[in-house]
Amino acid sequence: MPGPGRKELRSLRLKAETTNGTKVAPRFLWRGPVEGINDTREVKHVEMQVGIFGGTDDIYIPKLAAELEFASTEATFEQIPDLFLMAGFGTSGGNRAGSAQGASGSSVIFTLINPTSNIPPTYSCTAEVGDLDSGSTSGFAEVIEYLLVDELKFEFKGGEAMMVSASAAGRQGTATNAVGTYSNVGTLVSGIEEILSGLGSFWISPVGSGYGTGAVTAGNILAGNVTFKTAWTRKFPVDAGVLYFHTAVYTGMEVTGELTLEYQISGTYGAAGSAGQVEKFRAQQPQLMRMGWPGGAISEGTTVTTKLFQIDLPVVWDSFDKLGDIDGNDIRVVKFTSKYNQSTNAGGRGTITICRQGTSEFSGA
Repeated sequence: MPGPGRKELRSLRLKAETTNGTKVAPRFLWRGPVEGINDTREVKHVEMQVGIFGGTDDIYIPKLAAELEFASTEATFEQIPDLFLMAGFGTSGGNRAGSAQGASGSSVIFTLINPTSNIPPTYSCTAEVGDLDSGSTSGFAEVIEYLLVDELKFEFKGGEAMMVSASAAGRQGTATNAVGTYSNVGTLVSGIEEILSGLGSFWISPVGSGYGTGAVTAGNILAGNVTFKTAWTRKFPVDAGVLYFHTAVYTGMEVTGELTLEYQISGTYGAAGSAGQVEKFRAQQPQLMRMGWPGGAISEGTTVTTKLFQIDLPVVWDSFDKLGDIDGNDIRVVKFTSKYNQSTNAGGRGTITICRQGTSEFSGA
């Protein structure tokens, strides 16, 4: 008789779907905490007056749905491309596996463009989640298909690894099969490298100068976060013969974040303005911000020679918090929203660049 599951034996496997909503058999293991599939099917109780207090247990389920949380974990160059792709970022040229550079199989560059007016391709995944042991005698596994990311957040702080978390939703949560076993033996991705916050560099530039032209003097940004919130419209038709959503449609994206700054007004932000960013806030002056974190060397690389996670965003400061401090050192926390700049289209809505070892996407096999 199967035994109980164990927390340490939990696992989550991902694989990209060839056709949105058609299940595939994942095998690559997600490195991070695993919380399981949350079945959010809608249960309705019929309101009635039949001479019985509370009525009867007449219930029905008009809609199926499920959610999957990717709990906060160390961000790696190898795993984050799939989260962006599931969040509605189409790749350059529509190639979801990125563009290879150098010798075949050496490294790949993902150029993930925040959509402005072109509708991106919808890249969904199948995920299998459970706590089954390798002998298939304990625990149980479930599956969710047409999985898309609704919110993707990155947090960075000096002296720590960058952290990533995501909220995703799919059609439904069901058992993988009658006995709840996985489709494939789990495979750990080799060469995983964590993104270290302290290795980052920042540029804040006037909108006419292009990304990466106004380097922030080292030591002036202490922490921050960026959140990408995708608006998916999941459509529940009356002519498809199903209770789960039939199609998910991309309808927009909101990008917000905040930075913790040293409280120094003059000379600390290079070409972005020696008068200080608080004055940029008061003038509501748009700027182009680049955040970049390198990783290990890629000797075969031609265009990029190290692993790289780079975020380019047009920004306008929404607010400057009053004086705060970290152990007596004065700081200011600034919040921003990223939108298309109406003065120049050079910045677009921003671009995410990821370079890592290997040419096969994490979830591709």
